[in-house]
Amino acid sequence: MNKQQIEHAIEKALKNIVHFGDTDIFPFPFERLTFEERFEESKKAILSINDNFDTRIAVDPPVTIAKLNQVGYFGFRNATQIEPFWNAYFLSCVIGIADQIEKSRIPISENSVFSYRFKWQKEKSSLFQDITWNDYRLACLKNSRRFQYIIQTDISDFYARINHHKLENELNRVTKNDQMVGRIMQLLAVFSGSYSYGLPVGGPASRILSELTLNHIDKHLRSRNITFCRYADDFTLFCNSQSEAYNYLILLAEKLSNEGLSLQKNKTKIITTKEFEEIHAFLDPLSAENPAADDEQKLLNISISFDPYSATAEEDYLALKEAVKSIDIISILSKEVNKTRIDQTVTKQAINSIKVLSPELQLQSIRILLDPENLLSLAPVFTTIMRAIRSVYKDLNDEGKEVVNSSLLQLFETDSHLIRIELNLNYIIQVLSLEYSDTKEKLFIKLFDQTNDHLLRRQIIIALANWDCHFWLSDIRKRFTTFTIWERRSFIYASYFLGDEGRHWRKNNKSAFDEAERIITDWAAERVTSQKLIHYHD
Repeated sequence: MNKQQIEHAIEKALKNIVHFGDTDIFPFPFERLTFEERFEESKKAILSINDNFDTRIAVDPPVTIAKLNQVGYFGFRNATQIEPFWNAYFLSCVIGIADQIEKSRIPISENSVFSYRFKWQKEKSSLFQDITWNDYRLACLKNSRRFQYIIQTDISDFYARINHHKLENELNRVTKNDQMVGRIMQLLAVFSGSYSYGLPVGGPASRILSELTLNHIDKHLRSRNITFCRYADDFTLFCNSQSEAYNYLILLAEKLSNEGLSLQKNKTKIITTKEFEEIHAFLDPLSAENPAADDEQKLLNISISFDPYSATAEEDYLALKEAVKSIDIISILSKEVNKTRIDQTVTKQAINSIKVLSPELQLQSIRILLDPENLLSLAPVFTTIMRAIRSVYKDLNDEGKEVVNSSLLQLFETDSHLIRIELNLNYIIQVLSLEYSDTKEKLFIKLFDQTNDHLLRRQIIIALANWDCHFWLSDIRKRFTTFTIWERRSFIYASYFLGDEGRHWRKNNKSAFDEAERIITDWAAERVTSQKLIHYHD
């Protein structure tokens, strides 16, 4: 790519991160705000990475943090948080060749491959076409009516097992941009440590690359006239006999094995069309429009995603509020928490609808979600609960805020298993940090001293700065040189709450700041001066 092309790719990456965040797993780092409010300076810093790539990756390589993310009730997988400026550059590199990757895939018009179809949408800074998981499942329901048997399966540990050498070969097949391919592979080598496989989970760059790794599989199935649908690592194949189903399954397993991948045996099943349609009847749009349709059916046919940046944000919000009004969200949540295992799709949709409920129903929903008796069954969607509560917290009345604060603090008093998962803990701290209390201050200081979790420590620094905890900030100032980049950047923000002491400290240390830290210094100065504290209401 020439200079202008890489600039455009960086602009798209930054705008996408500002709009959607850098991953859908971790709490958003505050650098997202820096990118928005210091856009040109941030773009210049990332261009500097591009212009000095070999030196920077050797001397100042990307810093990553890996955390366990709960999947289902008993499963966990590693998710990776990449230092935000390097992450933006990684995404820029992938965006630079994403059109070529998309052209190599089976066309959307064939209605077989639905996931992460690349198309830059300038008006909303989106990288992907508006094709959802529900579109995939509706296509599966439609296809099922022409066949007698259905295979449902997915790939075991998909992202963790993607082979770098095979990915590099595929990249070289779809693009002549050797330099960009080389840089993507060098970055992946840093992200995965000493392993030659695995993509960081949670970000759009990895999603685009992961789709390329399954291109051969899709084309093997199509070349044999097998009707199938795929969304990411989930496959649904359609056949007319059990014998044919087993043959298809063997073929899929063989082709995946050639790529170093395998099927998840516990999630692989062959069922009749009747069984499939009974399980997925709620997806039928016509049944959802039926006045007698279950609330779950109606809920799943509403698009809950709300874009506050949209030009029609107010109208969209009112339309969403009206659509949800006819659905008994409280009943759905009550029904789910009384199951041995929740339906995660239904429960997440119900949780995400909380933002448009009336204050009374919001409080009822939060009481259900944070009831200690219910949290065990809701464990697989705990971070979804925290994000939903975070988004409505400032609008809750005093009673609602007290329910949230007391329920979350009780998790620490009872040493709940939920706080053992570091991602959960990070989200809990974000919610608790939205309002000061003496109890929270003591808890945060204790956690800071006990943990090596750099993301958690940076969030605690920000919270205690917002609460003007001068005595503590003044004390940790002496430890700045021992901090990682995560804590260093948050303390630069916090230093503006130390008055003359902070000003003197910045003057003595600014020469040692790197380019990103200098951008954050200027950004934090303006933000604190205008009383725009770092808060997490998004």
